Amino acid sequence: MMKNRNIRALDANIEKFCRIMRITTLFLIIVMSISAKPETYSQSTFFTLELNNRTVKEVFNEIEKKSNFIFFYYDNAVDVNRKVNVNSKNQTVDKILNKVFAGTDNTYVINDRQIFISKKSDLPRNPSTTQQRSLIKGKVLDENDEPLPGAAILVVGSTRGVTTDIDGSFEIEVGATEKLTISYLGMQDQIITVGNQRTLVVKLKAKADELDEVTVVAFGKQKKESVIGAITSVTVSDLKVPVGKISTSLAGQMAGIVAVQRSGEPGSGADFWIRGVNTFGANNRPLVLVDGIERPLDLVDTEDIETFSILKDATATAVYGVRGANGVVLVTTRKGKEGKPVISGRVEYGVMSPTKMPKMTDALEFMKLYNDVYKEDNNGNVFYTEEEMNKYLTGVDPDLYPNVNWMDEIYKDMTTSQRVNINISGGGKNVRYYVAGSIYNENGVFNAEKGDEYNPSLKWTKYNFRSNIDIDLSKSTMLNLNLSTQYDVKNKPDTDDLWIYSFQTVPIAIPKEYSDGTTARTPIGVNPYNLLNKTGYVQQFNNNAQSLIGLTQDFSDLITPGLKANVKFSWDAVNSTTTSRYKSPSTYYATGRDEEGNLIFKKNNDGNDYLSLWSGSSGERTTYLEASVNYENIFDEKHRVGGLFLFNMRERINNFPGSYVLSLPYRHQGIAARATYSFMDKYFVEGNFGYNGSENFAPGKRFGFFPSVALGYMISNEQFFTPLLPVISSLKFKGSYGTIGNDQIGGDRRFAFNPEMLVGGGYGFGEVGQTWLTGIATGYPGSPNVSWEKAIKMNVGVEMELFHSLKIQADYFEEKREGIFILRESVPSVVGINVNPYVNLGRMKNSGIDLSLEYNKQIGDFNVSGRGNFTFNRNKKLYDDAPTPIYDYQSVIGKPLYQQFGLICLGYFESEDDIANSPVQQYGVVRPGDRKYKDVNGDGVVNSYDKVAIGRTHVPEINYGYGVSIGWKGFDVSIFMQGVANVTNFMDGSPINGFENANLFLSGVYEDVALNRWTVENPNPNAKYPRMSSYINQNNKQLSTAKQYDASFMRLKNAELGYTIPKNITQRLGVSTFRFYLQGVNLLTFSKFKLWDPELNNSMGATYPNMRVVNLGINLNF
Repeated sequence: MMKNRNIRALDANIEKFCRIMRITTLFLIIVMSISAKPETYSQSTFFTLELNNRTVKEVFNEIEKKSNFIFFYYDNAVDVNRKVNVNSKNQTVDKILNKVFAGTDNTYVINDRQIFISKKSDLPRNPSTTQQRSLIKGKVLDENDEPLPGAAILVVGSTRGVTTDIDGSFEIEVGATEKLTISYLGMQDQIITVGNQRTLVVKLKAKADELDEVTVVAFGKQKKESVIGAITSVTVSDLKVPVGKISTSLAGQMAGIVAVQRSGEPGSGADFWIRGVNTFGANNRPLVLVDGIERPLDLVDTEDIETFSILKDATATAVYGVRGANGVVLVTTRKGKEGKPVISGRVEYGVMSPTKMPKMTDALEFMKLYNDVYKEDNNGNVFYTEEEMNKYLTGVDPDLYPNVNWMDEIYKDMTTSQRVNINISGGGKNVRYYVAGSIYNENGVFNAEKGDEYNPSLKWTKYNFRSNIDIDLSKSTMLNLNLSTQYDVKNKPDTDDLWIYSFQTVPIAIPKEYSDGTTARTPIGVNPYNLLNKTGYVQQFNNNAQSLIGLTQDFSDLITPGLKANVKFSWDAVNSTTTSRYKSPSTYYATGRDEEGNLIFKKNNDGNDYLSLWSGSSGERTTYLEASVNYENIFDEKHRVGGLFLFNMRERINNFPGSYVLSLPYRHQGIAARATYSFMDKYFVEGNFGYNGSENFAPGKRFGFFPSVALGYMISNEQFFTPLLPVISSLKFKGSYGTIGNDQIGGDRRFAFNPEMLVGGGYGFGEVGQTWLTGIATGYPGSPNVSWEKAIKMNVGVEMELFHSLKIQADYFEEKREGIFILRESVPSVVGINVNPYVNLGRMKNSGIDLSLEYNKQIGDFNVSGRGNFTFNRNKKLYDDAPTPIYDYQSVIGKPLYQQFGLICLGYFESEDDIANSPVQQYGVVRPGDRKYKDVNGDGVVNSYDKVAIGRTHVPEINYGYGVSIGWKGFDVSIFMQGVANVTNFMDGSPINGFENANLFLSGVYEDVALNRWTVENPNPNAKYPRMSSYINQNNKQLSTAKQYDASFMRLKNAELGYTIPKNITQRLGVSTFRFYLQGVNLLTFSKFKLWDPELNNSMGATYPNMRVVNLGINLNF
């Protein structure tokens, strides 16, 4: 480490030469700083520059581009806008700076790679003013107590300065009244008066505007304040929750994201959209790009993510052409940085339990319930006698009178998960690396029994590996090599019906197995225990291998400053194998006992105990090539211009095609361009276009042009806005308009412009059709004019910051989707075609707002941050070619996508007179206590013509999230709430309707239904459920407003408490950082709906529940 020598160490006689004191002091500082090493960086770095009529700042920028030098100066110390001429060939930086500052009042000090610029007049003028200096030692740390190597320490009003070494420590000689300025890139400067202190520990706070200076955009990066597209980013740490797939952590995290998790089964992800569902075509999911390559989001480990952003409007997505209509998710993975190797490890252990499980009626409740409804339908007779009920309850003969709690037998109260992640990063001047590996394991809630032959337990294990290497082949050429692989294996029972049958099978239907070990099964062939443990198992293997090689060339020296070219190539392979080992053992049903007390069995399945085998494979390989040229420069300190021109092509091949057509490659290619301009960082304009080709369309119609334009105005950079800056730190208005395409209109169906011909059909003729002639028939008529689905998008928004701590971003968006590929439904049969053609006729509209807030404040030792976001979107169909209904209120036009239609329930029939005086309901015989529906069209009959739009859809229109984090002296605590609103689901199925199955053994009923139904004894007009019947009641089964429920909810989505052990303790163990934490996911759910988790979107709750997780973890850095 270099340091300034005390001026008193010079010969005392020098003090007599006051007239040359200033010159001598400056000379000694420069000499000693430069000579601290035998050969410093400044002596070994040479520059060839030809800069004519350039500003001083441009000279500084050019030197920083070509080296590791960094300039430090105060704005009032040097005129950076002064024009100079610099023509040098293989010269060191000091010779260049001598020319730059010749004839000025400026001087400089070079301290390794830091260059401090100041005014000569700032140096002491008289030796009498020179004060005694003492040696000060100190350390510079960040907010997490991590050392900051290379931080600059400068004595205010002088050129004396040093930089911190690798552990953040420094030494400098300074007077008691002098002040030190401590600076570090991305951190807020701090000024300290030394006084009598001899040891300093300085903590620098992150400078939010510096950290956010660059935003990831399509095919590159832009300065944040110049971004005028609708782009939202999330802090990666907010996504690090104890789940197996990243998609399940997105809900509520970002404005514009609509995410729902429909199952908590190990290995399952979440469905998500950007700004809601925008089309009823084949593809409504966003494009996901990982390091610029289209890849599944859930294959990425959260520990490997550097940035996570979503692109929402036309300007942000237009360059993706036919792939960007539904929005784009951009993920960049971590890279190594120059410095010593940094090893990080994370270990987590979680305990998981269902958020909510329906409660079924027990044996006594079920028998009493069935007796009640049976009496009403059978002249007061009961089905179960008191004697029979006692036998079931006392367990006198559990073989013939079983009492099984299937929920307890099939499911566990809790299960576990484990995660281990290790990564190492670092590098030298020319090579940087990031290497990571992780294992995640999650066990299911099935209470399976491991047998001698196999294990039917539900278990999912995922392995991730990643290696990202950056190599500087020269000062202007960089090579990137990214390799990753993901492998997961899932083991589960060989059945998909376990949830339904465990809910429907009544407690008294059958024992788990008979006391003598005989395999039990009901007469209709259902035993949940057998489904779980005795039907075999399935193993699913998935392997993904991904590679990316990229080369970036900076042409700033060869052609013009700011010009770069990039080429990248990727090769990905996906392979999946599913192996089913299944069996169907012989099963029996006990009908009684013989005279000796032995069970009398009736065999109801003649099977065997041999494991049969079925195996299937799927896979594909994808190649991608991209070449681009980027340009960015600033002219006259006012005009910022940028440009992009790009070519790309993609090919995907099915490894296991089912036909010749499916074996052909799926191909795309196109070009894209972007032009940006800003004046004085106040006025912004951006234009984009994509020109893309897709094989989905006929020759001559395969290419489409998709442009967009955006304008922005940073009013806070205006001079007249200056008085408002203490309150409104920044304020920007923006707007965009453009057209985006979507060529994924028919799923994997190929060449929709060609007709599909079927061979093998025919007809018979002659006497009684004795002669048969085969022929060719049309399966689907071709659509020669098939074209893109187009999204016309508009976005207006505002970004602002208040009091340098509260950031607000709000956008209003509107999108019209045209040319949706749909099956024609209005073609009359007289046309003579048996299958209607597909055409680009569908239209839809989607609009809404999204809002995000961020707050950061340091209050003493407390670091407080908060964030929140809100998204509202509403869509509606404009045209779908459906036949016009008789009644306008039954039209889907103008209604949201997924709108349900049903009857309006008015309550319950109160009496026979009420039934007689009401419109006739054509759904069977009704009685008092049955649902009464509205006769909407007034024709005196309630039927399908009275069904209207009811409720909302199952995709929430309102999505929000908010949270707060507080840090204090190593402790940190955070909570995050997430919720949805304007969402409706419907209840149906035998546990809700009651006794709708012909077999009583499959008539399990929810306890809530049994306790809150309409009865003759308690004819409550406000009862939650209607009267129950011992048979299928078609009237009460109808979809109606009575069967819908508000699926809105708010969750305590994530809560975390952590503690970072002080460094003076961990460093003794050779550990840089040691943090342990307790974390919870889905801890609490607040909802009006109480039967099961409202997010599941299942009509009877018979699906794998979402899970509550309590997680203990440690995080170490070496």
